[in-house]
Amino acid sequence: MNKHSPMTIRKERASLRRSSVRLPRRRAESRALLRSSILDAAESVFAERGFRGARIQDIAARARIAVGTVYNHFTDKDDVLGALLEERTQELVTELKAKREDPKEFRERLEVRVGRMLACVEKHWAFFAVANEQGLFAGSAVPSARAATRRLRHVEQFRAVFRALVDEGIASGDLEPIGGDALARFLGGTLRAFLLSSLVERNPDVGRRAATIVDLFLHGAARRA
Repeated sequence: MNKHSPMTIRKERASLRRSSVRLPRRRAESRALLRSSILDAAESVFAERGFRGARIQDIAARARIAVGTVYNHFTDKDDVLGALLEERTQELVTELKAKREDPKEFRERLEVRVGRMLACVEKHWAFFAVANEQGLFAGSAVPSARAATRRLRHVEQFRAVFRALVDEGIASGDLEPIGGDALARFLGGTLRAFLLSSLVERNPDVGRRAATIVDLFLHGAARRA
């Protein structure tokens, strides 16, 4: 076949188009992997040295990259912390959402999902402790303006997933259809109290803590008959 025939030219153009699509995709994937490695390194450094003691140079050294490469992805240390919080918050929200293998009964289903969330916090305990110190979970420190904005966004995300959990319980007849967001706020407040306490005193018994949280939410603190 003539290398300059119309069919050959069309094939060459199609090949060039495919290459032009693959190249940006590969670059994006490579950039995402590098960003992820920076965040993993930052989590380790923050856990070891605390937020104030950590430096961008330490993060770059842990990730085995140049300092300038970190700045290609993040503006400063606070930006790195914010990105980590964003990822870990999404993990928590995801663990609270329904999965195909979840039990059918509402109580068991809620207990499993709360347990997944607690296990995620336990896995990244050191980072969440640092984030809490920075006021990102309404801790003791006064958060920066950026941190306050992020926290508000995360509150809205959790509020939505708590509301969805409550709606499931109402639909199944396991919860009273109390008006407003009272039940969602109560569930969120109970979870938050346990999460904050676990950042002070670690308790790896995730299953027992999940059962306690769900029991308090469904039945309160009254003595059982």
